[in-house]
Amino acid sequence: MGDGSAPNILEAAGIQSAQVLAAVTGDDETNLVVATLARFEFNIARTIARVNNPMNAWLFTPDMGVDVGLNQTDILSSLILEEMSLGDMMTLLKLRRGLYSLVEEKLPPRSKAVGVILRDLQLPSTCVIAAVIRNGQVITPRGNLVFEAGDEVFAMVDNQSKDKLHEMLAPAV
Repeated sequence: MGDGSAPNILEAAGIQSAQVLAAVTGDDETNLVVATLARFEFNIARTIARVNNPMNAWLFTPDMGVDVGLNQTDILSSLILEEMSLGDMMTLLKLRRGLYSLVEEKLPPRSKAVGVILRDLQLPSTCVIAAVIRNGQVITPRGNLVFEAGDEVFAMVDNQSKDKLHEMLAPAV
């Protein structure tokens, strides 16, 4: 036990064999010191640091030894905005620092996609239907798949296509 920003404590924890370091305390100064030490003193290849106070986000840069600064305020507001704007579409996984998402949406009975053949759906070019679960069974989507109410549709999309896909799967007004 000890102060994680002390080099001897980091060494005792085995930092020499680490490939990635995540500094996630509730204190920005500690997170920045730990990430800086990890990068410049211990040559850790990848550093991630939590940013508690958004006013400190400008410090968490590669010049300071931080590859990824996770600003909890930005993350939380993004999640809230996503939940508010996408209704029933759920983001299951984010990839490439949030540029792409694996999303899931269950088709309501009045979905615009119900009765439509997959090849006729005119998906955005940056959207791929990865799987459909129907009655508890996984269906590999092919061009002749006809969507049914209750289908759980899994898709890989970029951020620009997410809203368009949601609109295509939403209930007709």
